[in-house]
Amino acid sequence: MNAEEEFFASFMPAPVMESVSVGSTGSNMNTFHLTIIRPDGQQVGQYFSSNQTMIGRHEKCDLCLMDSMVSRNHCLILQEGQRFVAKDLDSRNGTWVNGRRIKNRRHIKSGDVIQIGPFRLLFEPQDTEKIPLESQTLDMSQRRQKVFLHKQETGTVIESIGIIQDYISEATGQIQKVSTGIGKELLSRNLLTLYRMVEELVGPKDLDGILDYIMDQVFEIWKPSQATILLLDKDRQPVPRKQRTAEREGIVRPVSTTILGQILKDRVAILTDNALEDPRFEMGDSVVIDGIRSVMAAPIWEDQTILGAIYMDRLDVVGGFLSEDLDLLTAIGHQTAVAIQRSNLMERLREEAIKGAVIRQNLRRFHSDQVVELIMKGAADLEVKETVATIFFCDIVDFTALCECCAPRDLQEVLNLFCKTVNRIVFDEQGTLDKFIGDAALAIFGAPLAHQDAPVRAVRSALRIREALTEAVKDLPASLRFRVRYGINTGPAIVGNFGSDERMDYTILGHAVNLASRISQVADPDQILIGQETFEGLKDVHGFSIDRVRSRPLKGLRTKMRLFEVRGSVPD
Repeated sequence: MNAEEEFFASFMPAPVMESVSVGSTGSNMNTFHLTIIRPDGQQVGQYFSSNQTMIGRHEKCDLCLMDSMVSRNHCLILQEGQRFVAKDLDSRNGTWVNGRRIKNRRHIKSGDVIQIGPFRLLFEPQDTEKIPLESQTLDMSQRRQKVFLHKQETGTVIESIGIIQDYISEATGQIQKVSTGIGKELLSRNLLTLYRMVEELVGPKDLDGILDYIMDQVFEIWKPSQATILLLDKDRQPVPRKQRTAEREGIVRPVSTTILGQILKDRVAILTDNALEDPRFEMGDSVVIDGIRSVMAAPIWEDQTILGAIYMDRLDVVGGFLSEDLDLLTAIGHQTAVAIQRSNLMERLREEAIKGAVIRQNLRRFHSDQVVELIMKGAADLEVKETVATIFFCDIVDFTALCECCAPRDLQEVLNLFCKTVNRIVFDEQGTLDKFIGDAALAIFGAPLAHQDAPVRAVRSALRIREALTEAVKDLPASLRFRVRYGINTGPAIVGNFGSDERMDYTILGHAVNLASRISQVADPDQILIGQETFEGLKDVHGFSIDRVRSRPLKGLRTKMRLFEVRGSVPD
């Protein structure tokens, strides 16, 4: 840890409930509260009590914000009677209130957002008498020396952003997020966006397909004037691979070489809402030539590897990018890299198909060891054919609601627990794990390796998964505990390798598969429902407690379907 990181680590902002007040608390003075939203999305609350509060980059300011876009003495918050005023001190980049730059001064009220460089300050006047006594007195002589460092290194972001990790809370958990309407709305948007992108990108896509999808998402989410996706060539030089303008026609402006160079050299994500005046970018650069107002760019990265960059800009003055947008773009850059590397891996696997160890390791992700060995020996038939199989579906109940209320890192923990449990037990029962579909799993019993007792193996898997998850979720916080529903059906289907010469996946298709999915959708939490054909395969088998349940309508069927519930195992 270098000196700057040690200095940043030493600053532990207090949660809102422990916010402190700055200055005197005389009877003629009102206290106000600022929610300070840092460029990386972190939020911290602080009270102030003074006739005038100085904000700027100078260490003697009442609120010191360290960023090159913040002037030494940037602005004042003044109390005039019972009202508050924000006054700009001829700062280089101006002081903005609710998206409008103030010419000199402006009255501010509860809920106003003051923009100073990359920082946003949510203003809330407070009644001094309502502030806890222990929060009113604190020597700020040393605290004023503390600063907010604006440093968005990719290395730092990697620690807090993953496929579905929390990109708002520090890994230490020592800085708590302040709940605001803006923050919750953007967090919910970003989580759902990432979740949908993960679902889409895990599918079979070549490089062009991946980049086209990312470009579509960029314009759907941010509607920039133009966007460019660049990838590094063999000489580590950035080459535009996809470019698009808002009108989808005309000449695409070249990207800023200054910004792109900083991203690739320093491994940082960059956002500026005033590129014409941003001191980080040299005069004469394409930023100035083309009159670009807002720029946002992030690396395409995975672990310590930079593959390229996603760059976008806007020419309009209104509607600049937010720090939460940079969080999301950084996460999208990571997902893009993961998808590209997955695509490259599949290409290499096809090229190295003769290497048995590589093939075996890849197959073990989808098949049990016994099936893998048969495939390697050529004894298991992976060609497309008709067969009778038992199809097993299970999915997490109310997963969408869980996405909206839990942090990304917690969501990852839930999905990992679910997937690992299903994977282990299905393989143990010599089933084939067809795929994970978001929060759902599809497994096949009876193909490619035929089993006369496929229905027994499927039902036994469901019982074991239910028992294992019931115990495992007890170790999770109450807000993360989840339940699963199960559907099993047996019938004719088509199984085998489907796809193109470039990409093949072993899967199962047919009406019986659709029925298994529909059965799981009508099951109650922790309930295992099976179809008539699966029940027939269990009639002569002792060891299961099965009850017939009320026939239920299934989506897509004109008539109700007879269903049975597996309640548990019966000792021999």
